[in-house]
Amino acid sequence: MELRLLKTFSAAAERESFTRAAEVLEVTQAAVSQQVSALEKELGADLFERRGRGVRLTEQGRRLYGYARQILDLVAEASRQVGEAEQDLSGNLRIATSTVPSEWLLPELLAEFRASWPHVRESLAVTDSSLATAAVESGEADVGFVGELPRASTLQARAVAEDELVLVVAASHPLAGKGSTTLKQLRHEAFIVREPGSGSRRCVERALEEHGVSSADFTIAMEVNSNDAIRAAVGGGVGVAFLSQRASRHEFGLSSVKVRGFHPRRQLYVISDSRRVLPSPAQQFLTFVEQWRRDRRARKKT
Repeated sequence: MELRLLKTFSAAAERESFTRAAEVLEVTQAAVSQQVSALEKELGADLFERRGRGVRLTEQGRRLYGYARQILDLVAEASRQVGEAEQDLSGNLRIATSTVPSEWLLPELLAEFRASWPHVRESLAVTDSSLATAAVESGEADVGFVGELPRASTLQARAVAEDELVLVVAASHPLAGKGSTTLKQLRHEAFIVREPGSGSRRCVERALEEHGVSSADFTIAMEVNSNDAIRAAVGGGVGVAFLSQRASRHEFGLSSVKVRGFHPRRQLYVISDSRRVLPSPAQQFLTFVEQWRRDRRARKKT
């Protein structure tokens, strides 16, 4: 089994297209088809289902891809270890994310990732957790960052960071001077909240339920699908809001207020679809995120 055949097979599997594989490998589509056919003949198995202009792995193809990826990764690692020039990883990395990860987690991750793989082009779609999850499910995004576990069994999720939501008020608000309050006292305040698909909104609602309180007990003055808009509205005195502690700690004109006994926390997850073979940039990015998570936990323990 030749390495060039495995490389061609993997490129077609990751892109679900012989045409796009040919473009990346800088060969003709006919060459890709011939090499895949040669591999299928050698193994005595159909590796792809041909569907119009696209292709999708068969069950046998999925099994081979797992081995092929390991073999190609080992060859690349061997090249690095013996000092041969490493081929730069390139291509597109499509990320769908909810607002909070886009404001503090992803900037840090992408800065470190680009330091090692500068030729990967990232595209970022910022929405809310529900829409980011849907983008990964539909294949519009390779990976996603969300503030709650997805319900779909086909999605793989791994916690990468923790986020705590805090009450934020205008610096001129009476609560800013007091420094703390209670849930009971907050029933007299007007709240600015995220849209129903927001993970941060559901986090607060679940935390309220754990305290035997309903979100219906509070006055909702405004629903907004942007944390920047919420911060502006809070600063303008329209109302108060629960926002990510990390994303609001240095906001000028705003103050964080402790709500005694109330600490809504959640995990931030990176998600991908187990049904799809991810392009190499996305696979490398997921590996990088996992290592980043481990390193971060190790630093906290020391």
